Amino acid sequence: MAEALAPLEWRSFTERKLTRRAVGAVDRFTVALFLSGVPGARVGRLGPVDPVDRGDPRVEHLVAMLQSRQWRSLSLDRLCADLVSSLAAWQVTWQSTGRSPRGMPDDR
Repeated sequence: MAEALAPLEWRSFTERKLTRRAVGAVDRFTVALFLSGVPGARVGRLGPVDPVDRGDPRVEHLVAMLQSRQWRSLSLDRLCADLVSSLAAWQVTWQSTGRSPRGMPDDR
């Protein structure tokens, strides 16, 4: 995530723009990790991160988390650690209850 955000002016982003790109980076990493385990598959050079869809329920959770702190004063590494931690907590809740922490219905 930090590698994907580092070349960007991430401190100037809105919370929503930042989280859409951060989740896109996580998704890209997850796919690349999966493909690297497939026999014969080769993961090429990864290009720029595509932001996830506006309606992705993970975005709302991360936006709320960012709005509760002074995230622009954090280092990129600290910010990414906070985002990944918050995203992991959201994922656990979503998987265990079928609902996001903010009460959004399961859209799996």
